[in-house]
Amino acid sequence: MHTLKLITRFYGKIFLANFLVSLSCVYLLGNYGDRAYEIIIVLFWYKVISIVLLFYMAVYYQKQELYYYQNLGISKLKLGITTSVFDFLFWLALILWQLLLGIPGYLFNLLLWTILLTHLYVYIKK
Repeated sequence: MHTLKLITRFYGKIFLANFLVSLSCVYLLGNYGDRAYEIIIVLFWYKVISIVLLFYMAVYYQKQELYYYQNLGISKLKLGITTSVFDFLFWLALILWQLLLGIPGYLFNLLLWTILLTHLYVYIKK
């Protein structure tokens, strides 16, 4: 449980960027409509590359903080794999939801603003 809390703490710092990439993919799929299957491979690679780049940037800009996680027994590899798998599964769930059911525009906007305002509130509260 302690490990999960620490990984969540690390992921919270890169969540917003990953979430915006995921929502941009869902938005593009929604705009393509019936032709959405044409761009799914491009969006897949866009997400994979963005996960790698965002994790690299998090490691690069938080070098000193990584010692904190390593002293508590969580390696960079464990942080990277856990956060990447979670983020990819979240992206996959959103993509499947969009492809199978379609996310109405008002629900998409509500989801976006809820997450953004919650993240802003948590960031300001610290």
